[in-house]
Amino acid sequence: MKIRTTKYIIKDGIINAYRNKLMSLASIIIVTASLLVFGIFLILSMNLQYKINDMMVRQLQIEAYCDANLDETQVRDIEAQLKMNSFVSDIRRVTKEEALQRCKELLEEDGRILEGYDGSFLPESFIIKIKDSEHIKSVVETFRNIKGVESVAFLEENVEDLSSISYWARIISILLLVILLSVSVFIISNTIKLTVFARRREINIMKYIGATDWFIRLPFIVEGIIIGFVGAIISFIVTYYCYSTIEGQLSKGILGESIDFVSINSIVLYVLGSYSIIGTVVGGVGSGISIRKYLHV
Repeated sequence: MKIRTTKYIIKDGIINAYRNKLMSLASIIIVTASLLVFGIFLILSMNLQYKINDMMVRQLQIEAYCDANLDETQVRDIEAQLKMNSFVSDIRRVTKEEALQRCKELLEEDGRILEGYDGSFLPESFIIKIKDSEHIKSVVETFRNIKGVESVAFLEENVEDLSSISYWARIISILLLVILLSVSVFIISNTIKLTVFARRREINIMKYIGATDWFIRLPFIVEGIIIGFVGAIISFIVTYYCYSTIEGQLSKGILGESIDFVSINSIVLYVLGSYSIIGTVVGGVGSGISIRKYLHV
């Protein structure tokens, strides 16, 4: 395609979008509303997954108890072996003194019975955080086989429950997002069809004077892309402002308790990209398909 023709098509698409201000505005409003509904659910599903992952990270904790009769060298050797595991994200040593203090805290008022003891009768232990719930059982078995490790404890049922919840939450979120996206595409496409229908006479005249199908179609596609992109940008601005405001207020504890959300800065490109792709693709493809029936004159 010649550069001159390309410039004409882009210019004509822009002029048509401006000339048909009422229909363009209606289309932009529909695109914006559809993307906002889609975006709200997208962000909700991302926050749900974030909360589940956060809970799983807290539960992915193992405590390995050493034999109480081990000396300092043997304890350090166990620590070195624990750190060598590639699935370990963090490890903290609990000394005999710390273990004694924990016992006192657990016993509360009855903790006074431990006064005078130095904790030498208690085993040292290691609190270990695991990177991935999928490997926690194999990691536990590996740690149990380390010489000098008396026992390994972890909340197995909690980890399995959270893994199951995470899996089904992800599946349901994907299905609902696909359904919502399909509805948004349907609404936007039909709105664009109304725009094309309102200009069917213009299309017929262009056909009668010898214009090719693609020469007629491309300006409409450009127009649809512009409408979709403008709607996407407006949706993103509204989403960004509202989410930032809500996130800021809730993180300050406006409801009496601080609530953590996914940071807007960590998802801003993802949301903007999703809006832009959906808006422009649906706008362009919707216009191209909608005009097809009016090209058969």
